[in-house]
Formats: sequence, C-alpha cells, structure tokens
Amino acid sequence: MRILFLDCAPFHGGAQESLRTLIQDLHDQGVAMQLVAADHSPDGLLDDARQRGLPVHAIRARHWPANINGLWQFLHDRRSCGKSIAAAIAEFAPTIIHANGLRAAMLLSPRLARGLNVVIHDRDLRAPAGLAGWLAGRLAPRVVAISGAVAKKWSQLPPGRLSVIPNGFDLDAIAATPPAATPFPADAVVVTIAADFIAWKQHRLLLDAIALLRPQRPALRVVIRGRARDPQGEALLAELRRHNTHLRLDDIVLFVTEPGPALPWIAATDVLAAMATAEPFGRTPIEALALGKVVVACSGAGHSEVLADCPAATLCAAEPAAVANALAHWVDDAQRRAAVADTARAHAARYSLRAHSKAMRELFQSLPQGKLSPP
Repeated sequence: MRILFLDCAPFHGGAQESLRTLIQDLHDQGVAMQLVAADHSPDGLLDDARQRGLPVHAIRARHWPANINGLWQFLHDRRSCGKSIAAAIAEFAPTIIHANGLRAAMLLSPRLARGLNVVIHDRDLRAPAGLAGWLAGRLAPRVVAISGAVAKKWSQLPPGRLSVIPNGFDLDAIAATPPAATPFPADAVVVTIAADFIAWKQHRLLLDAIALLRPQRPALRVVIRGRARDPQGEALLAELRRHNTHLRLDDIVLFVTEPGPALPWIAATDVLAAMATAEPFGRTPIEALALGKVVVACSGAGHSEVLADCPAATLCAAEPAAVANALAHWVDDAQRRAAVADTARAHAARYSLRAHSKAMRELFQSLPQGKLSPP
C-alpha cells in the first residue's frame, strides 16, 4: 500500500500531532508514504517528515472561518492546493489518500481522487450542516472517527464504511517529558489548563472556579497554557487577562502563550483541567493521565467517553461551583492524587500508539490495493 497523507491546517494542533505520531509509527514499519501539508511551524508536520526523509509537498492554506470570507478563502485555497495535490499524486502514485480531518477532505475532488481509496480521518465534533453527506456522496470514503460522538454525523454511510478508532499516544515519550520550570513556591498545588485560545475551550470557566477556590487555599496556583492562532484568539486572550485581573487572581495565575509544546507544563502540574464540553476526543486529559496526573473535565462528547470509568478523573457540569468542587476533591488531598497515579497511567495505556497504529494499518490493508474503477 502507498499512502498520501493530506493535512491543510496552517498550524500544529492536536490533530496534527495525532497525525505526526501515526506517520512516524507507520514509517518505522516500512509503509510507503508521502505527506502534503500546510503545517510550516518549527518541528511541525513538514519539518518532521523532512527529517525522516519522507517525500513532501508543502501547501499554503488558511483556517477558513464559517462566513462568506471563509467561503472565498476555501475556494481560492482549493484551487491553488489542488495543483500541488495533483502533482503529488502523479509523482507518488498512491493507492490511498488519507485526509486528516474534514477540511483536508474538502480540498479533494472526484477528479483528484479518481481510482483511489479515500480515508477521511474525522476529528471534528461539529461540522456545517450537510457537509458529511456532501463528502460521502462526492468521495465515497471510508471514514475513521476518533470517538463515538464524532461518528454520529456519518449515519448516512453504507454499512462497513465507518470505523471508530480512538487517538493513539506515544506513552513512553510522554512519560519521559521533563516538567517545565514554574515561578511558583515549592509547596504550590498547580492546576493547569492546556488549550489554545478558542471560545469553546472555556478558559473563563476555570478562572471563575478558581476564584471560588482561592480564599481557603493559599498554596493554589494556576497555569493557562495556550496559543492565540488568529485575531479572535488574541482578543479572547486579552479578555481573559482582563477577567483574571477583575477576579484579583493576577498573583496566582500564570499565562503561558509562547510557542512550544504544552506537555512540559502538564508534567509540572498537579491537576489538569479540561473545560470544554464539545471536545471531539480530548488529547490533554490522556497526556496528563500518562504522566500520572489527575484530571477534572467537564462532561460531554469525547470527555465523557474517554474518562467515564477513570478513577483518576472527575467529570463535572460546566458551572463554576461544580468545577470548583471537583477541583477541591484533588487539590486538597496530595495523598489521594498520589494513590491514583498508577491507575491514571493504566487508563492512558488504553490509548497507546501501538494499538492505534495497528488498527489504522489493518484498515488500510483492508482496502483494495489496485486502481479502483471510478464510482
């Protein structure tokens, strides 16, 4: 099998990290592959592939907003990226195109994908109405959803065309992550949220909960680790800083916004907070568990699936008082946190890269390996 991996995000987020680890593992197994990607960030998809000697085609695409301007950007990017994708297909002669997410799949046309197996790796909980049906009719894909919540939008697919395969993690590499140096005192109890500045990640909810916790807990400290990807992210970050000051939390909350991985900050925390209720899967809770950390997450979507039976995680309602109570359960008891560290790691082991890569490779191998007849 020969796989062309396609990703169009102009940044390195969770979906790109998931793809990177899958590519690395399959490459180590000798799978022939090529990457077409727009992630030009340092140590991102393109950098990593080049370091491995993989053939790459770099494209330029934008993160299209859901408005008329975004539609214009998409049409422009589909035209310009289509030429690079066509060149990559002609050069590499793949049998499979793996589209990493719905946006990547939107760049494909029936002409580009003619005679090829298309696998859409769906990592999005929400999508514009009708998009899944449009892609299904246009590309006749096999779809891999990262959770049952994500899979729900594909009910119109014929039987056998949809698989749910959870994300996979390089657990040994995560466990070896050295903690970031913090400016906090040695006896600090640290709560961290690691999420880019997007409204649905609900950083403000955590600040409101911390304001309720603080009066009785002088050792409490907070890290807000994230990136502003666009002007909307910059505006949200500025609003969060203002709200933090309004709550009089400036002396205990640290905003960490420079480029770089979030894992060292998760390694330095005592409790990871994940406040989104619409998370397709939830990478950071699994990364925290792999580091032996406890997690407080708001119920809903991916969080409710991957954390439902985890003794080292507390699911709660997305309300300040509920989040504060859930945090207090772990913040106030260091022995309780230590007692579940091994349990946390065991739960994370369900989502190993080995299991994920095996499932993906079996799916790829199940596809026809010759040139397909046009639909």
